[in-house]
Amino acid sequence: MQTPSDIADQSTSGYYRPSKTALLLLDFHSLFVAKAGGPGAPAAMDTAVKLRIWAKSQGIMVIHALLQIDKQPYPTCKGADRLSAVLNAMKSSGGEEPQELLHNYDDGDITFTRTPGHVSALKSPGLQDYLRQKDIKSLILTGLSTSGCVMRTAIPATDDEYVVTIISDACADADKDLHDVLLQKVLASRAYVTTAAEF
Repeated sequence: MQTPSDIADQSTSGYYRPSKTALLLLDFHSLFVAKAGGPGAPAAMDTAVKLRIWAKSQGIMVIHALLQIDKQPYPTCKGADRLSAVLNAMKSSGGEEPQELLHNYDDGDITFTRTPGHVSALKSPGLQDYLRQKDIKSLILTGLSTSGCVMRTAIPATDDEYVVTIISDACADADKDLHDVLLQKVLASRAYVTTAAEF
């Protein structure tokens, strides 16, 4: 719930109009929802689906950030062989984004992909330029996993002077305890952490 002080404070998401805000859907590949994202992944995706519908109704830009599964990890990537095996599995099944997140995909949505091994969505070619071109100042993050793309996108985004809000129930991790620690004790020091309903 916004207060008058939130609306006057440039460091809060409430300060920025919908046209200066973007919702990022991070790594919601079907395989991650079904397996790699942990038992909380399906519920996180359901929350992200509802948040996307709400964001579009408010005029908030929706950005889908995914791995480019037909590309191999960069040569110096640690664990490249394991990641390549995951990518090969995704090519046959699970690399796509669930249809629930693509319903009425139109001009209000845009997708950026990045080289496997790059964890931060901000490494997606063209994304940073696009955010600057659209004068986006506030980012709302959802995704799989909390310890991967969510954390690794949130921290550099705050360094790049975006106001970052993480929707806790639209994120999940294979390690639930790690998910909780990151949201409560690590990311909350740099970003706002809240539930979809509270946001």
